[in-house]
Amino acid sequence: MPDIFNRFTDTFGGSFAADQATVTFPAILDAAGNNVGADVGLLVQRMALTYSQEVARLYEVGHSAIYYIGGRTNGAIGLDRVVGPRTIADSFYRTYGDICRARTNTLQFEIENGCGEFGTAEDSAGINFGYVAYLCHFCVITTISTNVRAQDMIINEGLQLMFSSLIYTSGSA
Repeated sequence: MPDIFNRFTDTFGGSFAADQATVTFPAILDAAGNNVGADVGLLVQRMALTYSQEVARLYEVGHSAIYYIGGRTNGAIGLDRVVGPRTIADSFYRTYGDICRARTNTLQFEIENGCGEFGTAEDSAGINFGYVAYLCHFCVITTISTNVRAQDMIINEGLQLMFSSLIYTSGSA
């Protein structure tokens, strides 16, 4: 039924909570060889991910056909974080800054969608709980920058990483 402006009202398409996003660093080991990858503490404030492939376009003289040739893939990750007291940053730099460890350096960014607790009335009422995940392989830090403002004296850091393979998965939780 249209509203008073003769427009159809919006329909609810679902919801998700932004606080369900997680970043995991599965390959980080501390000095004793213990996995601290599941630990939080990098105080990430912003994350950006790009992934692209080279594509060459070829033509043949005398024909209208066009040909695409797929080339190499490459990706970049940008992280902005607040410098904090946790020692995970040292392990993160030693792991992801070492180009010789690139073969095992992976980063995963995962976002759950849906609201409420699993098994609640909202879940059984048809809300679709699920996730999307971006798994980046062969990650290496290429740039670190630091800045601080006199106003708040919070030390901010920017990290740029490169990677060469991205796996995207999604599904129901």
